[in-house]
Amino acid sequence: MNKLTLLLAGLSMLGAFSIDTYFPSFPAIAEHFGVTLADMQMTLSFYLLALAFMSLFHGSLSDSFGRRKIILVTLSVYIIGCIGSVFAPNFEALVIFRVLQGLTAGAGFIITQAIARDLHEGHEAQKLLAKIMMVFSIAPAVAPILGGYLHIWCGWQGPFLFLTLYGSAMLLLARSYLPETLPPTERQPFHPLILITNYVGVIRNLKFGLLGASNALSFAGIVVYVTAAPDFVLNILGLKETQFGWMFIPVVVGLITGSFLSHRLAGKVNSEKLIMSAYAIMATAAALNLGYNIFFKPEIPFAVLPLGIYVIGQSLGSPI
Repeated sequence: MNKLTLLLAGLSMLGAFSIDTYFPSFPAIAEHFGVTLADMQMTLSFYLLALAFMSLFHGSLSDSFGRRKIILVTLSVYIIGCIGSVFAPNFEALVIFRVLQGLTAGAGFIITQAIARDLHEGHEAQKLLAKIMMVFSIAPAVAPILGGYLHIWCGWQGPFLFLTLYGSAMLLLARSYLPETLPPTERQPFHPLILITNYVGVIRNLKFGLLGASNALSFAGIVVYVTAAPDFVLNILGLKETQFGWMFIPVVVGLITGSFLSHRLAGKVNSEKLIMSAYAIMATAAALNLGYNIFFKPEIPFAVLPLGIYVIGQSLGSPI
């Protein structure tokens, strides 16, 4: 695995670290600012809304101004959002700085896919994306466990200090090692009217809409657990701040397994068969999860095993 693959994986990890690392600090942040845990959910919800909104533009901006430049600019703004979170004077300011992080954290993940397509086509691009996903899968496991210890050592600001350092490290590495993979001759002029016209065309394409919806819905099966992680781990499962690994390690094992299979089977097994197999795995895991929670009280490890199986299917089909 070469330096570029590792760098692209590191850039992709930024969004996951920004979500998972501060979960163990939820109760302490709520107490510090005098808000409820329900209010704390705003720091995640608004982050995700900003992440989703800007995901419409990161790719288009990089098509116009180059992959490397957009990565460097978004990392710089992201660092400002992290530093602001550390020194936020009130809860409203914290939410604003989290929005700033959301507007920029997704650039690495999206532009990484564009870079993979700049460098490779077809099955080779699938293999590169699968390799990146295998490294990326470390983040959901490491982030909440690391966040728990950072909370113990440094208080609720600890996770945001880590995100500041991580973002700064990625900025330095990107400046040194990230090549520009989109030459000026292949760039497109950035014009709002052209962008809107393109999006209207995309939205009216039924095949694209179905493919996008199927991928979004499959990913939502993971996100619904990730966004509810503080409540699920601390309240429903009754675990401690340093025990988020019970939820996220099965997710990581699933990500690595599914990505490895996708990489090894690329070009060897028909893509349609792989996708059908992926959705069969997800459907089976969802049924097991529903059945267990209807008839039994959620307990470790059975409450999280279906999630790990589900992620195998999701990460098997996603690179395709």
